[in-house]
Amino acid sequence: MAILKGGINGPFSGKVGSVVGYELNGQAIIRSLPRYVKRKPTELTIINRNRMKAVSKFLSPIGEIIKLGYKNIAPPGSRIGAFQAAQSYFFKNAIDYDEDTIPYINPEKALIFRGNLDLPIVTSLHREQCKLMITWERHQHRYDGYYKLLLLAYDTENEASLYEGAATVNDGQLEWQLPNHYHKIEQLHIYFGVLNIFTGEMSDSVYAGCV
Repeated sequence: MAILKGGINGPFSGKVGSVVGYELNGQAIIRSLPRYVKRKPTELTIINRNRMKAVSKFLSPIGEIIKLGYKNIAPPGSRIGAFQAAQSYFFKNAIDYDEDTIPYINPEKALIFRGNLDLPIVTSLHREQCKLMITWERHQHRYDGYYKLLLLAYDTENEASLYEGAATVNDGQLEWQLPNHYHKIEQLHIYFGVLNIFTGEMSDSVYAGCV
């Protein structure tokens, strides 16, 4: 059953036969339901399914962070959402294969934030239990105080923390106290980026390293 939201000529929400209607970013979208084929899947089909599973496994724990990082790639009014834009990017650009040809996301190829701002070069990264220390090149003539640091610590399975402090790009260094239980995590992947807090513009993220 579907619901007419604006009368007979308006958009609808729900399912009518083989068509489903919904709203995305303020636009009314309709699409056909997938057809289920009972034929044995081809090898290529299985590979693509496993590729999508690898993408979903990596992105699901950081879904809200990804929506922030890709918000300028899929702004309001786009026909795809920010998370879907990220899925597409990761599917095309971030997958590697292990020795058994099982696909996985290579953390070094992952882009958590997307944008055109310049990004300072990370010069050192160190971790002591739950304290993360990072330094980067300072270019005060290129940045004002409203260019804030974006930092993600992620173990690619369950735990992820986004830095929410007030460090600016001009600071050149940061000590970040992570949650106490992070001392149990052996490897954290660190992503570094820049956010203009007035315009909302971002840089692409850079993979700072694994600690």
